[in-house]
Amino acid sequence: MLSTLELTQGGRPRAFQRLGGRFLLSWQVDLARDLGCSRIVCLADGESEQLDEVREQVEGFGLDFQMVRGPLPLVGLLTADQELVVIADGLVADRELVRELMGQGRGVVALPDDVGIEAGFERIDASHAWGGIIVTRANIAQQLADMPPDSDTISLLLRLALQAGTRLIPLDEEALESGDWLLVRERAALAQREETLLDRSVEQVSWSAPGLALSRRLARALAPDGLERGGTIAMVLGALGLVGAIASASYDYAFPAVASFLAGSFAFASGEALAGLKSRLRGTGGAASRARLLHNLLDLALLAVLTLPATAYNALERVFLPLMLIGLLRLAATLAPARGENAWRDRTSVAFVLLVSAWFGSLEQTMAALCVATLGFCLFFRRKSQITLA
Repeated sequence: MLSTLELTQGGRPRAFQRLGGRFLLSWQVDLARDLGCSRIVCLADGESEQLDEVREQVEGFGLDFQMVRGPLPLVGLLTADQELVVIADGLVADRELVRELMGQGRGVVALPDDVGIEAGFERIDASHAWGGIIVTRANIAQQLADMPPDSDTISLLLRLALQAGTRLIPLDEEALESGDWLLVRERAALAQREETLLDRSVEQVSWSAPGLALSRRLARALAPDGLERGGTIAMVLGALGLVGAIASASYDYAFPAVASFLAGSFAFASGEALAGLKSRLRGTGGAASRARLLHNLLDLALLAVLTLPATAYNALERVFLPLMLIGLLRLAATLAPARGENAWRDRTSVAFVLLVSAWFGSLEQTMAALCVATLGFCLFFRRKSQITLA
């Protein structure tokens, strides 16, 4: 992949403008990875702290990172048998759309000339403007050795790719209108793209699961500034809440124990929401496995809170109702339709109901009532069979 660092009107490289808490250049690295690049080459005037941050990101992916200052150093980095991906400075493109376009093989992404030029892209012929991405054979770069050292490397590569007969891949202008394909020229357009991106990436949870729904809306409100450290802070607060809950329960302080569990559960849900939003924005995995781990941890903590204090003589009696309640809630979540599953996974809502009952001293009666209600759902609800009879 090859990208450049050009200055905006404010004097700051467009590549280091932030979108969703990340540099635009970092988003372009994601595009390059999707296209199979193993080396990232960046055209820049010199090293910087921001470039070092991107270098760490690239090397963390197991890719090579190099910075060059002009066309001549680039010649020595490429061999004729390699593929070359060129991404325009300041281009923000939907990753799925890029994969769809470039799945056709090598080519120059092209827009109709009028809309493309109006959007800030370079004209390439009488009827087309460049769309900001080139995938071509790297042997065209050998001709850069004959060019002046202060030449515009990206424009030269674009012309060389076209002269080599690289085909045009048409991009629908609707992608520009929707913001899925954007060449950043002003902060307002970038801010609008950021809002759209965050709205699309946040997990949508209905109010049938109030705790989870509120945590997702909190994550959206904290994004993008809270994405970097917000999830970690929320997880730490959640862990402290669970420790406090178990400690209070061991001294038979039911109300403080359930209240502390409620706070810890909501903190964990918020941390999960922030981490999930961050993962979806960056295209990294692990969100589902992390959610399962947190769900299991919350259930174990809830079991301890509702069981403690217990002795060898009454342990079986004290653990029966809490274990039955948690088991039935988990069973109901597997039986519920996909859109209703979160209602049974929401431990914050369960904790709130238990907190009210603890205030009135009716914790056991409430657990029994919840067990009966959940058991009724499990007995009378039947998920539609997926088996087709011959």
